[in-house]
Amino acid sequence: MEDFKYLIPEESIDAIITNVEKLREIENNLRNIFGHYSYNEVLMPSFEYVDLYTQLDCGFELDKMFQYINHEGKNVAMRLDFTIPLARLYANSYKTGEARYSYFGKVYRKETMHKGRSSEFFQGGVELMNKPGLPGDCEIMMMIQESLPGLSLSHIIIEIGSAKFYNRLLQLVGKQEEFIEILRLRNISGMKEFIRKNDFSSQLNALLLELPTCFGDIHMLNQAIDKIEDPILLGSLNELKALYDSLDKKDGIIFDLGMVPTMKYYTGLMIKGYSRYSANPILSGGRYDDLLPRFNVQAGAIGFCFHMNHILKAIEKEGEYHD
Repeated sequence: MEDFKYLIPEESIDAIITNVEKLREIENNLRNIFGHYSYNEVLMPSFEYVDLYTQLDCGFELDKMFQYINHEGKNVAMRLDFTIPLARLYANSYKTGEARYSYFGKVYRKETMHKGRSSEFFQGGVELMNKPGLPGDCEIMMMIQESLPGLSLSHIIIEIGSAKFYNRLLQLVGKQEEFIEILRLRNISGMKEFIRKNDFSSQLNALLLELPTCFGDIHMLNQAIDKIEDPILLGSLNELKALYDSLDKKDGIIFDLGMVPTMKYYTGLMIKGYSRYSANPILSGGRYDDLLPRFNVQAGAIGFCFHMNHILKAIEKEGEYHD
């Protein structure tokens, strides 16, 4: 027992932040940009009913939650994400127009033990409610691009994909878990075997074979558009192209047609940001047009968040590299 005076739970090891001054500097830079776009910062509860996450069928698993039984005998979990509680906030506010929320705080998710992974993550981000389609996607992308210089990192790449494209692929192949894992691992040999075992059309086979390596600049996207005939797949890629064409800054944008959604509620644009000094994304986000209807509000939404833990680690590694 004496040893526990000096030990920290494995879940929290990577959550220790010693460079708080740099964290606050990044936070302030982000607050200025969020405020410039009229996003209202909110402080959300640290605890939520487990049913909020499970009954909406958004992909959150019970074994990922830190749970306890409250005084009412109900299951309560530490906050898993900000998007769902903010969607509830919008639904309960009886708003009918656009709403802009920003936030800073921690989320808590159980990770595989003995892998050196933290279970608490510090995030800062925004949610844009009821601004559909290209205008909403463009606003979010412009905010991300304006935010990047304030992160104190160089060589940041923004990858964008489409959940609409992904979901259509699942319809065409029959939503097989094997296929999802192949995409997630970018397993070329696994994709060849998957195609061999299934009786797909030659055109679909050709597309599936390319997916594990189907990422690149606008030229790659244009080539994919020229080859694809399925109207839903083609429409989703044309949406990505329209977004790209609408942006003033196009440097550092990569398209990933094999991107697998990190959140089950994504329906359209998906966004990930990477630094060469971090193995994990430093930002992520996407469009989720079918979440608010689950709260009986017929509106779409889109948002993104910066993963502060990963950003601070990347800053440290970049500093070591230049030393």
